[in-house]
Amino acid sequence: MWGGYQPSLPKVHNDEKKKSMCSVMEVCHLRTGRWEQKPTTGNPPLGVRGYAAAAIGREIFYFGGYCNHPGCYHNSLYSFNVDTFNWKELSPTTSHHGPMMKNYCDMIAIKVNGEDYLVIIGGSGPSSNNTPKQPGAQYSFDILNQQCNDIHFYKLSTGQWISPTVTGDRPPPIDEFTLTSINNSSAILFGGDTANRDSNNVYILNFTDTSVNCSKLSNPGGSLSSLAGKQQAATAQEIHSVFFLCGFSF
Repeated sequence: MWGGYQPSLPKVHNDEKKKSMCSVMEVCHLRTGRWEQKPTTGNPPLGVRGYAAAAIGREIFYFGGYCNHPGCYHNSLYSFNVDTFNWKELSPTTSHHGPMMKNYCDMIAIKVNGEDYLVIIGGSGPSSNNTPKQPGAQYSFDILNQQCNDIHFYKLSTGQWISPTVTGDRPPPIDEFTLTSINNSSAILFGGDTANRDSNNVYILNFTDTSVNCSKLSNPGGSLSSLAGKQQAATAQEIHSVFFLCGFSF
């Protein structure tokens, strides 16, 4: 476990104290339940809050996040090796290309035709001084920030950002949702916060190496009504069942 809100974390872009606090990984030994703090090497991400993470093999990937000082968000991508405890920057924060600088998006790993990809969806970030808008995506604005429904792939073998073709029932601009893999090339998206209301909608996403098809599930009889407005809920899937857990609403 890494990062997150800490009361003593400096509200600065970067300094030695922030780097020191973020150069620690919290490790839980599942057999004993014992927690241990272990130091890391390399430079950790600056997006320490509201980032997205996904694992492939012995690597954990971290995207984006809030920098812990006003108005600073990231679209950097880092890998963390669980054997060496070393950080590696794969793609730096930039306003020129890739997903927008944002937090509260989500990310999963997929494998298509033997190739590993990361998929980044949604989130919210600054409405100015950000990356070019993705063709076909939507953005909802408030005074300072914007929510988005853009979808980007990152191809691990080439280090390339890909803007896929999106078909079907694309979710609206959204953040604070949960995204859970079903298999190597599909996922389920649930809940979150949209411009008009908190959501209890469920979408199935099916991926190829250049596209994603979105299917919004029907809600017969209002069976998900008790989950209305659940942000940052958890989902888990087992064979033909999906489980929804908690979250919060206002």
